[in-house]
Amino acid sequence: MSDSPPEESGPEVPQPEEPLVEDASPEEEDETFQEPDNQPIRYEMATSRQEWQERRQSLDDLYADELSSPGTRDLSGRVSNRVKKGNLWFAQGDIHVGQGRPQPTATINELTETEIADLRRTLVPTQSQTEIRRLLDSRRLILLGGAAETGKATTALAALLDWGGRVSWIMPHGASMPNPRDWKLESGHGYLLDLVDTPNAVDRVTTSLKRAGVNADYRMIVLVPEHIQSSIAPVIEHDPPPNRRIFTQHLSVQASGARLAADDQQILDEELRALSAPWQVVELVRQVAATMESGSPIETMLNRRFHRMRAKVGENLEKRRPTLGRCFMTSIAVLHGLPEAEISGAALALAERLDEKWRRDHSPKSVQLWENLPAWLKYVDAEATPTGPGGGRSIRLRRPELAAVMLRVIWEDQPTIRDSLVDWLIWLGGEGSWHTRIKVGHAVGKLATFDFSLVNERFLEVWSRSRRSRDHQLAALALEAAAENPSMTRRVHLHLDSMIHGNDAKKAIAIRAYASSVGLSAPDQALAAFRTLVLSRGVKFHHDVAQSIAYLYRRNTAPTIMNHLADWVRDGGAVGRRGAALAFGRLAALPVSSPERPHPSDLDPHPSLVMLWRNALSYEEEGRLVVPESWDLLLNEWLRHYGERPTVREITDQIFSLTDVRNAERALLYLRLWRHHGEISAELHHHLRQLIHRS
Repeated sequence: MSDSPPEESGPEVPQPEEPLVEDASPEEEDETFQEPDNQPIRYEMATSRQEWQERRQSLDDLYADELSSPGTRDLSGRVSNRVKKGNLWFAQGDIHVGQGRPQPTATINELTETEIADLRRTLVPTQSQTEIRRLLDSRRLILLGGAAETGKATTALAALLDWGGRVSWIMPHGASMPNPRDWKLESGHGYLLDLVDTPNAVDRVTTSLKRAGVNADYRMIVLVPEHIQSSIAPVIEHDPPPNRRIFTQHLSVQASGARLAADDQQILDEELRALSAPWQVVELVRQVAATMESGSPIETMLNRRFHRMRAKVGENLEKRRPTLGRCFMTSIAVLHGLPEAEISGAALALAERLDEKWRRDHSPKSVQLWENLPAWLKYVDAEATPTGPGGGRSIRLRRPELAAVMLRVIWEDQPTIRDSLVDWLIWLGGEGSWHTRIKVGHAVGKLATFDFSLVNERFLEVWSRSRRSRDHQLAALALEAAAENPSMTRRVHLHLDSMIHGNDAKKAIAIRAYASSVGLSAPDQALAAFRTLVLSRGVKFHHDVAQSIAYLYRRNTAPTIMNHLADWVRDGGAVGRRGAALAFGRLAALPVSSPERPHPSDLDPHPSLVMLWRNALSYEEEGRLVVPESWDLLLNEWLRHYGERPTVREITDQIFSLTDVRNAERALLYLRLWRHHGEISAELHHHLRQLIHRS
């Protein structure tokens, strides 16, 4: 899964007010957006924190059926490599800490001895592996095509290891296109590069590879989509190994000496026939090995797996009459965890849409009344829980993973209601609360993992023609949820890269979408996009960019963010200074400091901190500070740590030493005010006054 919540749950805060952005016709879509009314930064950060936590919980519920053990996909179907920061999916988590300047387009990570040993112990040889190994003796560059997630990476790595014994995985960053001229390819070394998501770049990248490696006796295998042709290098079509052979090989490693009963083997064979990717087989092996070790029945474990749950949901859909029960299932699949009245109301709204669409005549029809909620709850295996005195009840599935299963079955197996379902989701997201929008946006993102092109046409494009802030939020939430699927992350990056160059609504959506695991997986790409928008599009995106940067702020990303903001101050003119002031103000107002998201005062002194503080404390528009709380933040989030934090002392002394006449007057005024109210000691007041007078 992706990033953890920014902070642990804290005190309840008021719900954020809806930004008032009027609807507009398509012809008006590129008109200047109105910035939201300024809220106090602490209030804004507190409400954002609550929203971030709610988004994370929603994603965890939605992807509960796909949580796999660490390392499962390392062995077959898709490979991740261990580097200093942990496991990566297409460079997710590969955070570059340094100068905040453009980074290389890809990272090259060599497989460790442990990973090589694991691969060799569990390998199921294929004919395509044999063919590739034969070609490697004479060809430097080979393309391996085939369907997605069929074990191509494992086959390619095995062939490269057989050839030279050393192999590295080349990981593109975000939507960046690999540039082989940046690489130092070593003789005798094997490399694997995945271009499955960028077929249009295959010829350009492979041509550059030939030129870049002219003096190196390396070997490169490039993963490409099915049925691709190339005049530059031979293309081998991958033949995936049978699921039964993968299962047997991995089980012999994970449960050495264990023997399955004949009945268990039979039901496992049925399960294996339903799986489409080697990594799914490997995950099944892990579950079987754990079940055998615990002594639990294999049948019980299988009943909790996706394909069994899907079959059960399908049976329920076939049995249930009347329509309202099915509509309740659909509603809870999208909104589980929300208040009962909201879920029931949404179910009735969907039933009305279906009734209107499929009514064959215009005669009145009897309405199904007196449907009882307990029957609906039993039907979907849910429970209604009181939320407190006078707070009504919320409805949650007893098994949250069922939500995604029900959503998939309804979407894929009920095509006759799809148009009504699309209309209902768009209506629900547009009319509901921010809690509802989170659920709807994430549900649409889950649908995108089934059919991205269709969801883009029916949802994302519709929302990107709107000027309503809530529609932009829905699209961003959908992209955030789609990227939770590791197979979709790169595609989402490419989609956002195109949106950054689209109309203003698409730019607004991309800014919001980067405030998620998508941005954390490629922070330099996100910050580069923010720079372009802040410096070239006036002030219309400054608040959204500032909020997104606050989300991306982590211990590992802090130096990169500080460097980028400093660049805005130095090179961006007035708009750069304004954007940097707004973003830094939100970093200074972090509501909770944690090991993952420490307050800037907890970090080692950064060379740009003084510049960023001085910019936030002094940048004005029409005689008013752009960040009016900046001096209050300096007092309450910074000076109160003066005695115990070396970073605070060092940076504070420089802030009060380097100031012009206008800022000196303002600083003296605030020092006098703070001292009058007893906010700072007499000693600190005197010390800082002396620094100002000497400057």
